[in-house]
Amino acid sequence: MWSKKSVDELSLEELERLVLLKRREERQRRLRRRVPSVPDVPPPPPPDVRRHDDLAFMGRAHRKRARWIRGLRRNAPWQDRVLFLVEMLALVGLVVTLVLFMAEREELNAESLRAMAASISEEADPGSHTTTQELPSILPGRPPPPGDTQPIYPALYADRIVPSTVQNPEPLLDEAEAQRLPARIRIPKINVDAPIVLGDDWESLKKGVGWYLASAKPGERGNIVLSAHNDIYGEIFRYLHKLEAGDEVFIYDRAGREYRYVVAVKRIVEPTAVEVLRQTNEPIATLITCYPYLIDTQRLVVVAELQP
Repeated sequence: MWSKKSVDELSLEELERLVLLKRREERQRRLRRRVPSVPDVPPPPPPDVRRHDDLAFMGRAHRKRARWIRGLRRNAPWQDRVLFLVEMLALVGLVVTLVLFMAEREELNAESLRAMAASISEEADPGSHTTTQELPSILPGRPPPPGDTQPIYPALYADRIVPSTVQNPEPLLDEAEAQRLPARIRIPKINVDAPIVLGDDWESLKKGVGWYLASAKPGERGNIVLSAHNDIYGEIFRYLHKLEAGDEVFIYDRAGREYRYVVAVKRIVEPTAVEVLRQTNEPIATLITCYPYLIDTQRLVVVAELQP
């Protein structure tokens, strides 16, 4: 009604009401500028629509856990008891499956090692290593008992050993056969480049990598066995555990000939697993060291195959 009148035509009461109205509008504009706009909240979904947000997931997980807990109550309904029983049987079945899988894998590894490093050739050449090879009672790596200074030599080399007060003397061989003895080993992956000494007793392993005297020579058909310390006297085989299938091992004889072996099997065995010292049909190399580091209650065995 005020728009139809001029300001001069308005009465005093109408002017006061107009001023109050303008002040109210101005105050509302200032409030709208200060208060941030509130985003529109979407309406809740209908009851028949399944939610997929985080709150819905938490709600479903809580309800599922509540049903599982209700199955433990004495007066729980039979549906909750059946659900609890099924879940327990599934959990037990999963644990049993994992245990059986690990046991089968362990057995397969053991069979692979025995087939690679512990099989004895029935068709071996008459001049090669005998099948009735005498083996020590324990793998190399441990110091001898106190007072036990008498060296023990394999029966295969008994007729070649010169009586001496020095442990593990070098056998007497002709020049051609002496040139075939192992002299050096090189493993690029773990930065090993060390001399090979004849014998694997405690005193010999102080000088380098020990060659088991009853084992094969580099490049020959059979099993060449080499041992070294991992935590004392140079720690030559400190990182032998890092070798994996396909890694290279180079062995040199005294004539400088190089023989390339490739890792095939790696196993942790007990110190009494002397079957890894036996001879094989195939030309392989068996590397042995103590395990674990600074504990030395077991032995780490790495078997590598000779490559052309």
